[in-house]
Amino acid sequence: MADDLHPGHQAKEYQSPTVVPFWPEHLLKELVVGFVAVFVLVLFAHFTPVPLGARADPGDWAFQPAPDWYFYWVQNLFDVGGYYWSVLGLTSLDWILMFALPTVGVMIFIGVPFIDRHKERRLLKRPVMLAILLFGFVFFGYFTANGVYTHKTLVAAEPMAIYTSSCATCHALGPLGNQTGVFKLPDGQYIYPPPLTNVGSILTASEIRHQLVQPEGGMPQLNLPPAALKYLVGWLTTLK
Repeated sequence: MADDLHPGHQAKEYQSPTVVPFWPEHLLKELVVGFVAVFVLVLFAHFTPVPLGARADPGDWAFQPAPDWYFYWVQNLFDVGGYYWSVLGLTSLDWILMFALPTVGVMIFIGVPFIDRHKERRLLKRPVMLAILLFGFVFFGYFTANGVYTHKTLVAAEPMAIYTSSCATCHALGPLGNQTGVFKLPDGQYIYPPPLTNVGSILTASEIRHQLVQPEGGMPQLNLPPAALKYLVGWLTTLK
């Protein structure tokens, strides 16, 4: 008891120069690092705000749904995996691809610290952990990049899909669409829709939009949703 009350008495942690006590040295360092990290995040949120996307429109059939970029790998993994799964004729076992394999993968990642109990910290001395780390970087990196590319490709192809479904019956576009230059309406009237190959050099964007919203010359009303109209006008303007 007398030793405990002696002013020179120190805890065991303080007696070893190689051990950093949890309090106050270690905990204070963690708090400082945490506050700095939060402060940096606040600065990023203030000076580089993330814009909100367009408001959801159930009637927008031209919309291409996509997750946030950090979940692109999930969507693309199932897209690519689903394709090869169907090629192998395993569509009746979709539950394995959609549930069993992801569950096994997550359990492996959770179990790695319990399986690999090696005390060595240097990665070059831990080939199994290094291989898992490199595999993770390649896996997530590839499917994220491929997911971004796939989404951009779908968005870029959307105007052509709108043309194919709504315009190709009457209008020619290069070798595509109605090549006759004439179209017979259900009431027996003939109209002569012009080709759209160079429409961007003939009409302005506002003129193209007006024709789509308030069609003239026998053109039927397409009733395109706002997003589809935006995609189509922007794309037709580039055709010169």
